[in-house]
Amino acid sequence: MGTRVPTIVLGVGGSVVLLVYLLFRGPYSEQIALVTATLLPAGLILYGGDARRRAIALRQQQAVTERTLRETETANASLQGRLAELSTLNELGVAVSSTLDLDELIDRSLVTIVKHLRFDRALVLLLDEARGVLTNGHTVGASPELETMITSLETPIDTEESLLATLARADSPMLFEGVDEDPFEPNRQLALSLGVTSFLGTPLISKGRTVGILAVDNRISGREMDPRDGPLLFTLAGVIAGALDNARLYAEVEAQKAELERRVAQRTAALAGAIEEAQEARAVAEAASEAKGHFLSNVSHELRTPLTSVIGFTKLVRKRLVEVVFPLVPPAAVASDPRVERAMRQIGDNLSIMVDEGERLTALINDVLDLAKIEAGKLEWKSGPVDVGELISRATSATAALFIQSSLRLEIDVDPDLPVIQGDRDRLIQVVINLVSNAVKFTQQGTITVAARPDGEMVAVSVADTGMGIAAEDRDRIWEQFGQAGGDTLTDKPRGTGLGLPICRQIVEHHGGRIWLDSELGLGSTFTFTLPIGTPEPIATSVATSVATPIVTPIVPLIATPAPSAALAMSATTEPAGSGAAGAAGAAGASAGASAGAAGAASATPVD
Repeated sequence: MGTRVPTIVLGVGGSVVLLVYLLFRGPYSEQIALVTATLLPAGLILYGGDARRRAIALRQQQAVTERTLRETETANASLQGRLAELSTLNELGVAVSSTLDLDELIDRSLVTIVKHLRFDRALVLLLDEARGVLTNGHTVGASPELETMITSLETPIDTEESLLATLARADSPMLFEGVDEDPFEPNRQLALSLGVTSFLGTPLISKGRTVGILAVDNRISGREMDPRDGPLLFTLAGVIAGALDNARLYAEVEAQKAELERRVAQRTAALAGAIEEAQEARAVAEAASEAKGHFLSNVSHELRTPLTSVIGFTKLVRKRLVEVVFPLVPPAAVASDPRVERAMRQIGDNLSIMVDEGERLTALINDVLDLAKIEAGKLEWKSGPVDVGELISRATSATAALFIQSSLRLEIDVDPDLPVIQGDRDRLIQVVINLVSNAVKFTQQGTITVAARPDGEMVAVSVADTGMGIAAEDRDRIWEQFGQAGGDTLTDKPRGTGLGLPICRQIVEHHGGRIWLDSELGLGSTFTFTLPIGTPEPIATSVATSVATPIVTPIVPLIATPAPSAALAMSATTEPAGSGAAGAAGAAGASAGASAGAAGAASATPVD
């Protein structure tokens, strides 16, 4: 068009000029008219050909324009479809992310699909894996009667002919056509109930696991189902399946949380009840412990007062007999009548037994008094440098009388380079005395070995015997207060309170060490304790021990010696002359033990 306008203007203008020139008969007008008449047909022919070419080009341009318009409309339609799909996906994403309630999530998803896509109705059936059926149906766009039917619908997924079961077993969308003429009766009944001849469906797959199915139809509008809608439906189904999986996991977590909260509440209530019971029991125990402490203190004092008198008067009687009465007996009477000599000896022996037994009972009472003192937190500790070798020497000297009265052999194996430790010397001596005394009581023959050696940052002291050993079931009991190996039997076992080993453990642990037992029944036992090298934390002058803490067993300067029994005393009237040596030895042993205790050595109590 841009080149044709100037050409036309030029041609018209030229024709007008030529016509005027010819009308006014300018020079050579006739010749010009002749030439013009000759050339005019040719010009007209040329102009007509150009016009035809221009008309053809115009029609071609119009066809291109129309085709472009159609393509644009098609593209617009496709774009609108994609926009609808994206809008559906977006709204579906918002719908499934706005709730974790399973039923609400399904209903929102179906509403979104029907609202934005070319479907009239949609339904979802969930897979119950435990039962193997499609159930819990939800639908949108159906009548109330159809909704009721779909809600109660259950379809086993192992039914090969079932269309819904086939869809559940599939891994991609499927278009079902001619369902109203399907040879399987339940399929025809389903088509009749839905009022459809075809429908489009897809499995709901999340993480490779089918959780249900999604099906759509155009029953209301009557539009044909388009298989090209399958991929979009499959994509939407994936979003729904993921949301359903999340909702189920959330429901499981909530159920577990509720169950956990219920259990916690139960346990908390039980714990609160137990704490309350424990507090009540503790209050009762504290009251009982306090009452026991008062009782023990009072009874011990009441017993010790007459015992002191008994022992004192017995010693006085024995002294008067030896110094005053026996010298008055004529030697001739003693020589002529053996019964007089035997009676004098038996009276002396019996008085010695009374003194020994009284002193032993006094020592046991002292144990009880010390126990009460410990429970009251009034036990005193004295800290200072301790030579372990000298400690063992003092302890074995204090127990020497025990070996004189037995056939046992004492061996001492002390490393000469042992370092000096810090602790309460008297109470550590008591530990060794208790262990040696127990070893003697439980050993009929053989050797008692006391050894000491460095053990890293500790000094280890052990007392080993070749006695009867301790059974496995008794190895914990012997560390308890009043606990004795062998239980409460009537066998002839060593006597004692069962406080010796608990005393030892408390002393050792107070010094930062530990004590333990290695024993094999029938072969003997080895008690070992360790004490730290160097200066430990300063030992307080007075250590307060609450009632609730484990009771520290008392420390008493006592060497328990095998005391003659009442039967022995009664049978003394029939013993031959010279048998009093045993009683004298026993009295000497007791006296040696008492003197050792007075020198600062602690006592040994029996472990039965």
